[in-house]
Amino acid sequence: MNLLAHAYLSLQDPEILLGNMLGDDVKGKQIHLYPPKVRIGIQLHRYIDSFTDQHRLTTEARDIYRPYIGLYSGAIMDISLDYFLATDPAVNSQAMWQHFAQWAYQSLEAQISWHTGGFKRYFPYLRKENWFVHYAQKPFIENAMANLLKRVGRPDGTAMVLKSFEQHHDYLKEVYGQFFPQLADYVQLKAAALITNPI
Repeated sequence: MNLLAHAYLSLQDPEILLGNMLGDDVKGKQIHLYPPKVRIGIQLHRYIDSFTDQHRLTTEARDIYRPYIGLYSGAIMDISLDYFLATDPAVNSQAMWQHFAQWAYQSLEAQISWHTGGFKRYFPYLRKENWFVHYAQKPFIENAMANLLKRVGRPDGTAMVLKSFEQHHDYLKEVYGQFFPQLADYVQLKAAALITNPI
């Protein structure tokens, strides 16, 4: 669910960006149906998810949500991390996020024939509602959390999840601050390896 992180960590390459966006929809050997750089993006998506899901900082932080939504705490944590990425002045100003978002939407639109699965369904909303910029707005993030929990049949946990997000804001921001630079370094290493030794 951490769409902004996947997009931002796509090395400013349109094809790698597409692969990173399709990552959840491409299973196993289906990766070989795509062009080389798109395959790199798909594999980077898998690396990002694995690193995030297994990292000590994020697994511990998910505990603030887990009592209310169980296994879906990981997806909510991803949305939380995207909020802090979008509001991190050390990464981008809001003007630069606007520029990045327009580049990303245009790049993805130009490759629309490759869109598939869930991404094909939600890309029009991603662009129309300017998700990559609006991740910096707390009401947008809270609405994203509520909509996710509604989709997975756990709307009963919404109130406590939103309350926990607010109450633990400073802690979650600290987790992001420690975690994201490690993720970015990891992605750079994996991307370099994939470019040298393509899938």
